[in-house]
Amino acid sequence: MVNAINTALGGLQTASRGVAKAAENIADPAKQDRIVEDIVDIKISEAAYKANAAVIRVTSDMQDELLKTFDKEV
Repeated sequence: MVNAINTALGGLQTASRGVAKAAENIADPAKQDRIVEDIVDIKISEAAYKANAAVIRVTSDMQDELLKTFDKEV
């Protein structure tokens, strides 16, 4: 479960960097010719961020259920 959380955290960081890079491009007047691509990149990063956050939530829920099961048996 720790691996799933670590992988999801890495995904969150990657998505955050994607948004930051696209935002820099949008704010840079010299790069205004690719604004549509940058907006698409932001939306893709948003979806990736949500997916990785869901992985963390589900992993946490699974861990809680596993610990409850273990407590009942011990």
